Amino acid sequence: MKKLTKALIPAALFAVSFATHAETSDGKVLAVSAGWAHIMPQGTKQGVYNTPDTVFKSAPNAGFELKDSDTAEFKFDYLVNDNVSLGLIVGVPPTFDIKGKGSLLNNNLHLDNFSKVGDVKVYSPVVTGKYTFGAVNNKLRPYVGAGFMYAHFSNFKLDSSLSSALASKGSSVGKVKIDDAVAPVAFIGADYNITKNWFATASVSYVHLSTDATLDLNTPVGPIAAKSKIEINPIVTYLGVGYRF
Repeated sequence: MKKLTKALIPAALFAVSFATHAETSDGKVLAVSAGWAHIMPQGTKQGVYNTPDTVFKSAPNAGFELKDSDTAEFKFDYLVNDNVSLGLIVGVPPTFDIKGKGSLLNNNLHLDNFSKVGDVKVYSPVVTGKYTFGAVNNKLRPYVGAGFMYAHFSNFKLDSSLSSALASKGSSVGKVKIDDAVAPVAFIGADYNITKNWFATASVSYVHLSTDATLDLNTPVGPIAAKSKIEINPIVTYLGVGYRF
């Protein structure tokens, strides 16, 4: 929550500073759109490191990767002028399957044998600034933008097949913690004006996002804290329909 507050305060002040100078040629100052986002994580495994690193050694060649996901997404833009806008992107929190790579517990647990190690839900609002090219009445208006995302990971569920495999080796997973993260976002896209108010929109975004995860493992020789960086770095495509007023 502290990270979210620190992230939103500068954006709020930035928006307020522009608000008193807002002026569009057609008088419209707000735009909303709804559509579908396809999220494609690009990150790769980053190693799993145990504490203590004694009986069961760390596994630098293992790790975790997120699979693709889809979700409904909503965008809200405040039009500062004909070309500049400030925005907020929110979506229905998608659930990501987490794929394990490599082996743990001294090569006794092969993560690649499982379709997934678990899944997690991600809440990820994005604050943006955008520049749209061309005149308001142009049919096609390309845009570029940047901003930052606050990612909150919750509702992690361990896959039952992995849980059973651990139990057969006298081990189990206790608490799993995935840290929140703030990440920069860059995107390009275009609006197509259907009428003076309605428009279609499409974009491609890149988010430089990674986080840290800690898994408490209960083993026959005692508890182990297994830590891993999870690199996500998703490319996100979006297609939607919007309305200006």
